[in-house]
Amino acid sequence: MQVVFRGCILRFMDGERRAAHLVFNPAADRGRGDARRKSIGVYLARHGIEAVWHVTQGPGHAEGIVRGLRGEDPAVAAGGDGTVHEVAAACVGTGRVMGVLPLGSGNDYVKALGIGTDLQRALEVLVGGKVRAVDAGEVNGVPFNNGLGIGFDAEVAAGVAAAPKALGGFGGYLWSVGRLLWGMKCHRASIKLGGGEPFETKTILVAAALGTTYGARFKLAPSASLGDGAFDVVWSEEVDRAEVLRLVPAVLRGAHLSHPKVHFARAQEIEVSLAEPIPAHVDGEMLPPTREFRARVLPGALRVLVP
Repeated sequence: MQVVFRGCILRFMDGERRAAHLVFNPAADRGRGDARRKSIGVYLARHGIEAVWHVTQGPGHAEGIVRGLRGEDPAVAAGGDGTVHEVAAACVGTGRVMGVLPLGSGNDYVKALGIGTDLQRALEVLVGGKVRAVDAGEVNGVPFNNGLGIGFDAEVAAGVAAAPKALGGFGGYLWSVGRLLWGMKCHRASIKLGGGEPFETKTILVAAALGTTYGARFKLAPSASLGDGAFDVVWSEEVDRAEVLRLVPAVLRGAHLSHPKVHFARAQEIEVSLAEPIPAHVDGEMLPPTREFRARVLPGALRVLVP
C-alpha cells in the first residue's frame, strides 16, 4: 500500500524560508553534471528555497553526509543512480524526505517515481510535488531503492565503469554486455520465494526489482511498482550465448517475460543460495561476491518527492 502526503514540504511554512540539502556528485554523467549546478541554485532561489550544497568526494560520502544532517529538511540526490542509492540508503526508515535531480547517465529511479529524466521537470517536482511513501529493499543488511541483481546483470553493471566515456550510460551497458558474452556462464542456484519451497535451477541471473528499469533502458521488470509491497522477481533457466543475444532486444522492449526460459514471480522475500560466490549489485552498486543472498521488501520505508 502506498501513502501520499498532499502538499510539498519545500513550500513556505508560517512565513519561514525552507531549505533543501543538495547532495551533489560532481562526477555524475562523466563530469557533465557540474555545469548544471548554477542553474539549479538559481531556480530554487527563485522559488524561495535555500539550496544547501554538499559536494561528494567519493563512494560512500553521500550516505555519510545525509546521516549527519540535522533537522528535517529534505535530502536531494543531485547526481546519478549511485548518488540516489546512497541518499536513499541513509533516508530509509528515518522519515527524512528524499528528492531526486537526475544528473547521471542512467537515471533509472526517477523513471520509477514518474518524474522522468528531464531536469526541469525534476526541479518542478522538487518545488511543487507531493511526498509519497514507497517501498525499499534490503539484502544481507544493505538497503536499496531500485533493485538487486545477481549474476550476469551485476557483471554488466561492474563492466560499465570500464566502457569508453563517449558511449554514455546506455552505450556503456551495451558495450559491457557485448564484452561479457564471450565468457558468460550460468550458475547453479537454489531459489526460495517468500514462504514457498526452494527450487533448484541453473541460471544466468536472478533479479529482485522495485523499479522498472536497469541500465537506463533495460526494462527488466516492466510492471514493477514501488508501492505494492513486493519484489518483481525475474530469473532465467540455463541459456546459451545465442539465446542471450536474442533476449537483449526483448529486455529493451520489456517483452522478455514471455520467453520460455525466463520466469517471473512477485514475492516479499527472496533467498538465493549458489554453488560458488558470484557478483551482485544493488542499484548498480556492487556488493561483495557471496554464495548466500537474503532480501526482503521494506514496505513504505522511504519518503520521496513525486509529481
